[in-house]
Amino acid sequence: MVLANTLTKDKRRSDAFNQKWLHDECWKASLKYSNMLVKNIDSGDLYSISASIYGQYTSELQSRRLPMKDKTHIQVWTTMLNTVKRGEHSNVAIKLLHQTNLQRSSLSS
Repeated sequence: MVLANTLTKDKRRSDAFNQKWLHDECWKASLKYSNMLVKNIDSGDLYSISASIYGQYTSELQSRRLPMKDKTHIQVWTTMLNTVKRGEHSNVAIKLLHQTNLQRSSLSS
């Protein structure tokens, strides 16, 4: 009985470690691409650049088989894209995305 409990506990611990690793990798990738976006914040067509960088970001997530469905790291990007598409406070939306990425990736370290 004790061995079964230990094995169950070890499995839960391993699953939690894997889940945290996936979470951290998603936020690190998001930070990498938001850095690119911030470097291009003064460019002309901000929506096209944002959409292109978001496409690169999601491609990396897919190729690395990182989770995308119902995840906060995707939601902050789509919110930023919608704001930039409307043309209202585009720079602020990008800076907020980047700040969120900085906070989330530093929490995971």
